[in-house]
Amino acid sequence: MASASTKVATTKSILAPSMTLKGHGDFIHSISYFPDGQRMISGSGDKTARQWDLKEGKEIEEVRDVCEKWVQAVAVSSDSRWVVTAGGDWQDAGSAELKVCEVETGTTKKLHGHSQRITCIDISDDNTLLASGSDDRTARIWN
Repeated sequence: MASASTKVATTKSILAPSMTLKGHGDFIHSISYFPDGQRMISGSGDKTARQWDLKEGKEIEEVRDVCEKWVQAVAVSSDSRWVVTAGGDWQDAGSAELKVCEVETGTTKKLHGHSQRITCIDISDDNTLLASGSDDRTARIWN
């Protein structure tokens, strides 16, 4: 049996920190880029979602009390029309929160269905479906 030599490749990191964004008062649980690549939204345990200008490295907008508990997940639609936030408290079984905000108007709608904290969300590429996953062990599809 021939022995195979293993060559360990030295890799150089292709990513390096280029910006640090500060402002949240608690852990950041989720971030999502706007499709233009110039903005980002972040959600935190401080009950806020913040929109960031990535060219300037500054906060554009802070939305307080997005959730009564933690903002666990954020998502931006591919047409930048919608921002979705989700969260709750893992210790509070009835704290599931899922909100859809129309960016242009600021109109917000709260969706009801999960019985426990919502931990993840995603918006379909065509912006017609919203998926949410929860500690209640269900995934829901919204349209």
